[in-house]
Parts: sequence; structure tokens; C-alpha cells
Amino acid sequence: MTSSSERIKGTLLLSRLKFLRGKGEATLERVIATLPEQDQRQLRGMILPSSWYPLELLRGLEGAMVAALSYGSRTELFLEMGRATATANLTGTGSQRVYVRPGDPHFLLRHSPYIYASSHTSGSRSYESTGEHSAVLRTTRPEVRREDCLTTLGWLRRAIEIAGGRDVRVVETRCGSEGAPHCEYRCEWRPGVTAAATNLSGG
Repeated sequence: MTSSSERIKGTLLLSRLKFLRGKGEATLERVIATLPEQDQRQLRGMILPSSWYPLELLRGLEGAMVAALSYGSRTELFLEMGRATATANLTGTGSQRVYVRPGDPHFLLRHSPYIYASSHTSGSRSYESTGEHSAVLRTTRPEVRREDCLTTLGWLRRAIEIAGGRDVRVVETRCGSEGAPHCEYRCEWRPGVTAAATNLSGG
């Protein structure tokens, strides 16, 4: 499936729009105004979390954000967008908050293949536990951009923090954009205070 036919869930678009809105309504409007008229109408209309939208709409919005926002680098921007997506969807009234079990990052990561599948019409993600406080995730997609990997890195780091991990470290050790058969993310963290206390008490 090519990017022109791939579709993504509205949750991803809504998280990007929320990220922009956090920088002010004027910034949001300035970014949207640079897009083609059809995309402007769609983004200014009702975006439903459970509906499917063209991947190109998301990528066009991200490209407009790169051009309009002042960041030290593209890397910094896409990492922050990934973190913002995790915060939007995994906390508060976020649609994916059911996958968060406080003090148990493995519970969230174990469900990350389902989270991915619920938001994309192509590709897949796998999870492997490598220790009490470590795991490896692998994402396979027909087309990979480096920006996709950066948002995933940001998402994983923030998601593990939300689930209670401390001193989170996520490193991409293989990348599909560089010719690898999949993108591989090695995750490590220290347990949060609650989880550590529970372990010490034998609970």
C-alpha cells in the first residue's frame, strides 16, 4: 500500500491540531492557511477520532508545521509532536487511556501493536519483553520517513513516562528509512516510586 492510499485515524490529526492550538489560535490558523484549500476545509471541519483520513493530509499538515514553527531542528519538532500525541491520547479523556496501567509500562507496550493497528491501515508493530524494565518494539511499514521514526521515539518516551517509568531511554537501533527490514526501538526505564514500593513490599 502506497502513502497515497494509506489512511490514518483521526486521533493522529487531532493530536497534531491540539499541539498547534497549544501554541495559540493565531499559530494554528497561520499553519492551516498555507495548505491547499481542500485540506483547509477538512482540517477546519469536524475531525472524528474514529474516522479514517488520508495519510497525505497528516503529512501535509506536518510539512506546514515544519515551515511555520521556529524550532532548532526538524528532529526537535517531530520528537515533541510524538510526545504531544502520547499525552493527548493516553491521558485525561484520550481515546487510548485504557492501555495505561499506572506503574506498568509493559502493559502499555504489550498493547502498542493494537494501538498502532487501530491508527494505521498499513504496517504492523511487534513487542518483545527483554527484562523487567526493558522491551524491544519493531515497526514494519511499506514506506518509512525519518520523521515517522522521530515521532515514534517521542511517543514511546512519553508513553513510558505516563505509565510510570522514570529515566526513560529509547533508542532506534535499526531504521527502515536506511534500508533495514523494520524499525527497531530498544526501551529501558527505571520503575516509578509506586511500582518500586509495591515490589519491595512483595505486593
